[in-house]
Amino acid sequence: MQIFGYREKNEQFFYPNQLLVTLARYQASYSTTYSPAKFFFEWKKPYPKTEDELKQLFEKEVITNQDILLYSLFNKKNLLDLIRNYIVFEKVDNKLLKKLARYNQYIASNKLIERIKTEKGGVIWHTQGSGKSLTMTFTAQKIRRIQKIKQTTIQNPCILIITDRTDLDDQISNTFKNCNFQNPNQISSIRELDEELKNPTGKTLFSTIQKFGTEKGKVHPILSGSDNIIVFVDEGHRSNYGELALNMRTAIPNAKFIAFTGTPIDKKDKSTPRVFGSYIDKYLPKQSIADGATVEIKYQPRLERVHITSSELDVLFDREFDDYTDEEKEEIKKKYGKYRYIAEADERVKDICKDILNHYQTTVMPEGFKAQIVTISREASIKFKKFLDELCAPRSEVIISQNPLDKPDSEIRNHYKTKAEQRAVIKEFRKPMSGQNDLCFLIVCDMLLTGFDAPIEQVMYLDKPLREHNLMQAVARVNRTYEENKTHGLIIDYCGISKKLKEALEIFNEGDVEGFLQPLLADVAKAEQARNKVKSFFERVPKHYDSEKYVDECIEILSNKDTRIRFEQAYKEFVTFVGNIMPNPEANQFKNDLFFFGKLYHVMRNTYDITGPSVVDVSEKVKQLINKYLESQKIVVLHEPMSLYSDKFEQLIKKKKSNKAKASIMEHKIRTTINNLMPTNPVYYTSLRQRLEKIIFNHKKKILDDLKLLEEFDKLKEDLDAERVAKKHNMNKEEFAVYKMIMENYADANEKEISDASKDIFENLKELVVIDWKDKPHHQKKMLQKIKRRLYRLDLEIEEVDRISNDILNLARSLL
Repeated sequence: MQIFGYREKNEQFFYPNQLLVTLARYQASYSTTYSPAKFFFEWKKPYPKTEDELKQLFEKEVITNQDILLYSLFNKKNLLDLIRNYIVFEKVDNKLLKKLARYNQYIASNKLIERIKTEKGGVIWHTQGSGKSLTMTFTAQKIRRIQKIKQTTIQNPCILIITDRTDLDDQISNTFKNCNFQNPNQISSIRELDEELKNPTGKTLFSTIQKFGTEKGKVHPILSGSDNIIVFVDEGHRSNYGELALNMRTAIPNAKFIAFTGTPIDKKDKSTPRVFGSYIDKYLPKQSIADGATVEIKYQPRLERVHITSSELDVLFDREFDDYTDEEKEEIKKKYGKYRYIAEADERVKDICKDILNHYQTTVMPEGFKAQIVTISREASIKFKKFLDELCAPRSEVIISQNPLDKPDSEIRNHYKTKAEQRAVIKEFRKPMSGQNDLCFLIVCDMLLTGFDAPIEQVMYLDKPLREHNLMQAVARVNRTYEENKTHGLIIDYCGISKKLKEALEIFNEGDVEGFLQPLLADVAKAEQARNKVKSFFERVPKHYDSEKYVDECIEILSNKDTRIRFEQAYKEFVTFVGNIMPNPEANQFKNDLFFFGKLYHVMRNTYDITGPSVVDVSEKVKQLINKYLESQKIVVLHEPMSLYSDKFEQLIKKKKSNKAKASIMEHKIRTTINNLMPTNPVYYTSLRQRLEKIIFNHKKKILDDLKLLEEFDKLKEDLDAERVAKKHNMNKEEFAVYKMIMENYADANEKEISDASKDIFENLKELVVIDWKDKPHHQKKMLQKIKRRLYRLDLEIEEVDRISNDILNLARSLL
């Protein structure tokens, strides 16, 4: 993008810029300046007006994405609000990243502030991975800055952020700190919490709900009766129905309680909306995936023979412990439970480890992703680590909790890690693999199943029978966006959770969780649809026994740039779905089409000089497959443009069977070459472009047939070589460029005088060139003076000299 070039020259000019909007036809997206393309998002939902109100405002029957963004982002109130309260600079891996609220974060935050004017609380349901921590940060920042919330007595309130896990407490408080939030205080003890809440004005506190604990049977004392306390409860569906929640509400009875959750509960015995109040805002899985805020999660059961279902459990248990007495069996059941004993069996764990290794090395590792293995117990975690090491698997690390009841000499203690060691492992896991970073697997039992963000993690190998919201939260670890080739997260099921998944999703309305989890092989139908979409581009091309002729005619269909873009998008979609399915055998039905369209795609890139990333790069597995096929077909995959005069281009022309196909390639190549060379001699190459257009016009009017067209293109090709043409005038190509520019502006020119002047001017400019002269206005002024002095000797008018001098100086930017 041109804007990146401006940044390199004058970066400080962009410091005041707050946001950047891209517009194209009816589409629009926004982000911060210099954000990569993947961080530009549409504004999908108008705010504060509804879509119907917006239609009335614009007097339109249909409003576009561009209408919604321009209204929501640039109405005066929203724009000033966004700039003041919804931009943060967050430290991430020692980098300072400028972050701007997505539309769902902005809308939820403002709805939250509106809610606390009228009610005591409510629920924000935003799907896992869509940025709840930042939504809290933005909202707290705005509340701090407005000081008094209108229509309420709330003024400079205490904002209390509550979690039920120490790691979540660390994560959210660190988000606030990394965003340079003023004076956040992470509470370290019950006593400190009690003291801080007794005088709550103007504080931002972070605490776990466990710090509201009391001795058994005791009622928690009231710490503050103030209505100036706003509580953000993270993972509000959890730990908020029992004694600790009662104690918290007793301690601060007039506080406003806002629940943030990605998986609310609404059952008879537990209901998030019943405890906190009605929904303030919803941002559901389907919306998040469509916006690119998260990726789709796919599910695949593997090794179904090792799945443990309740109907089989007694049979398996009796078979495993056939040699034990009934009394011993009952003792085992009492102490460990049937499921765990079966799940931890050595042969079963070893079989799963072999399958994990095979799946990871063929499907996940080639794409550069990492994986989490979730086991039923800490002991099972250690077994997984042991067998993976024996199988020479890539490096894995175990992260488990410590238990003072573990025997001093037990093996489990060898896998204990301090908090600092855990942080170091997690930091390494989050980073891409390299020569210094070979960590591929995290093996866990309970830890890191919630509040753990590692975008590089694509796969969770699940061997733990989780239920309901715990299951949904765990599988959501893999839905974070990463590089472009992370098209989905994947849950590999070794314990038969399909029924549990169904039960987990049934506690919600079907529309609310649509798209949360999809069977991996559902992509087979999507791949079929994508294949048909690609085929539709070539419906009118008759099939030929001569396949090269068929390819030529298909490539001709793609001569239009817009058609090429649409074909590339359709082919990318097809490649993505097939890549998702591989290496499952169901992918075999698409191989022939994958290869043929891959051939068309690469011939198109070669023919029309398309450089940059290939859509095949979306999947390394597919890329290797297609490239192997292309090599067998002797099709060269080019990474740099071919020269019009290169042997490769000549060979490409000779391969084409028809004059029409040859002419199509020649036209495109000549046009591209003219565009590329235009800055080096704008006058000369403009004349050649006009000549090209005239040739094409004459061909369309049947004045030239295909053969004559090729002859005219050959002549034009020769004249494109400015060096050769310049020699005829006894000049080099740079002097010739200056010569053409003066001649264009000097009707009564003497060619010999102009030739001499052009040579002198270019020689003078070369002598004045210094490092970074293009960024030195004072130096450019000297160059301009030299040009003018020489032009005055041609007896030109002052106005002509000024105009031509500036044109020549601009030309020098491309030549020197």
